[in-house]
Amino acid sequence: MKSRGKFAKFVRSMIDILNILLALSAIALAVMVFINTEDNRGLFTIIFIVGAAMNFITGIKFFMTDRKGSAIGVWIAAAVLGVLAFFTYRIVGGL
Repeated sequence: MKSRGKFAKFVRSMIDILNILLALSAIALAVMVFINTEDNRGLFTIIFIVGAAMNFITGIKFFMTDRKGSAIGVWIAAAVLGVLAFFTYRIVGGL
């Protein structure tokens, strides 16, 4: 029983680290877009994908800690961001 708890804690820690890395990449991409919007407009799609990934991973963490309602909520947000990524890809005309 103890090893399962340690593994779950390790996974939650890895999810937190991954979320930090994804957040930093989203910030860097947003700065690149705002510096030169015309040339970097294709990065909007990637920013939405990174946001969707962050929400999906957070949902996994919530699901592991028995916060199933919160998990479903952030998974819905991830799906919405995924749809937004698709539409921005279509509107912008690809990467």
